[in-house]
Amino acid sequence: MDEFYPQFNKQKNDTEGSNPPVYEQPGVTGNSQINYVTFIPYGFTPKTYEEKNGIKKKAMSVGLSLIITMGITFVWSIVYVFIMSKLGFTSEKSMEIIREPAIMQVLQVILSILMFTVPFIVIFKAGGMRISDLVPLKKPEKGMRLSMYFIGVAFCAFANMATSAASRFFSFFGIEYNVDFGETPKGFFGFLLCLLSTVITPALIEEFAFRGIVLGSLKKYGEGFAVLVSSILFGLMHGNFEQIPFAFLVGLVLGLITVKTDSILIACAVHGTNNLVSVIFDFIPSGISQAAQNIMYLIFLLICLTLGILALALSEKSNEMFKLKKDSCESKLKERFKWFFTSPVIIIFIVICIFESLAYF
Repeated sequence: MDEFYPQFNKQKNDTEGSNPPVYEQPGVTGNSQINYVTFIPYGFTPKTYEEKNGIKKKAMSVGLSLIITMGITFVWSIVYVFIMSKLGFTSEKSMEIIREPAIMQVLQVILSILMFTVPFIVIFKAGGMRISDLVPLKKPEKGMRLSMYFIGVAFCAFANMATSAASRFFSFFGIEYNVDFGETPKGFFGFLLCLLSTVITPALIEEFAFRGIVLGSLKKYGEGFAVLVSSILFGLMHGNFEQIPFAFLVGLVLGLITVKTDSILIACAVHGTNNLVSVIFDFIPSGISQAAQNIMYLIFLLICLTLGILALALSEKSNEMFKLKKDSCESKLKERFKWFFTSPVIIIFIVICIFESLAYF
């Protein structure tokens, strides 16, 4: 019979004593022994299904890191009260000690470093990701450094003015929202402590966590998507309605700076500069009236805005400054947001932040 089917005979002879050929089929991967069929749900292509799974996985890592970050302060407070009670201190005395301004600043540095490094590093490394691949630390291009820095500082000034106007608007309707950040330590030593706790530490570790790990892990799903998601989470992380809008707006420009320079270094500098201004105004001599301080602050903000506009106008790359790379995702942007923000751990994180924020009313 073989002579009537020469093609079949040739294939049979070629495969004798060897494994049979494997033919590729859509949705099927195989070897000489087993074929594996990948199930793709209705409405998805293989690429969009892969994107959904990837975003869900990243949301799990980000959400767990943030929840553990918030849990560290809760665990710390319980451990502190327990230890102090064993040493014979009442809970009132324990709180009095911890509220001492200098102690609060030192504690803030220690807890901040612990909160924004350990959970993120451990969870993302456990997920098979290299931190060095997520956190860009290269030196930005010379043509981008000053322009991006001044644009960032200018946007922070704009965010300050916008949130202050919004606060006055709500106050007009009797809606007051005051957050007690504790007392500021006095003197030169107190100023140095505030520089460490308010300027240097947050500028480094918060950028490491949000513009580094969070944004870096999401960037493959679109730069715009990564910037917006990291900004929303950065705002919520502040845990009060006084800072959330401002932190969100600042997060947008810090994220833009990071993706445009492929580095968190300029973002760290802008973040630190913004926080430095608040520290400086906290240490203005008491002899200067509040009205005079407000005028000084307004002049400073206007100078920042002017410098930012000049930096944008004089930059050789002004046309590309706010353009983001077009992503290669097949899924729509709204689908990516839905997949990320419907993750159970992200929902839990958002609920915790909202309840924490409501406590200040």
